Amino acid sequence: MVFLLMIAPHLMAIKASMKTLLLIGVLATIGTGVMTIGIGMDTPWAPWERQSDTMFPPVLFTLASFVATVSFCAMTAVWHTSLKVVTSNPDKWWRISGILFLISYGTYSFGSGTTEAAIMLNILHLIVGIPALTLLPRAFHKGQFMDSIES
Repeated sequence: MVFLLMIAPHLMAIKASMKTLLLIGVLATIGTGVMTIGIGMDTPWAPWERQSDTMFPPVLFTLASFVATVSFCAMTAVWHTSLKVVTSNPDKWWRISGILFLISYGTYSFGSGTTEAAIMLNILHLIVGIPALTLLPRAFHKGQFMDSIES
């Protein structure tokens, strides 16, 4: 029972933001498809081939970007809900941590194969990050508003 009380706010935040999560996932998929399949930009190294220079197949990378985006953004909903416990302004700290993540991962992605792959990853993270940083907090608050109306 205690476990359900602990996890319920996180599940409600994910449920409230599901349409936004799917929208951001679609944006990531379209952006990835245009960059890798359409323009032909390099993809990062394939994680299952550590000893070679095998790159992610573009179609697989495009499909994986949807799953990764929705999963990661759902995790940020949990992070935002957790921040409510420790701060009175979770939106501010959530956005600050998101910007710090974009900067640090943007730097890290230059080790992902080629410079072109790193540029593609940074563009992809901006395609995901900017809508996530602007739209998700509104979705979280909308879910809280709906929950307070129902109770």
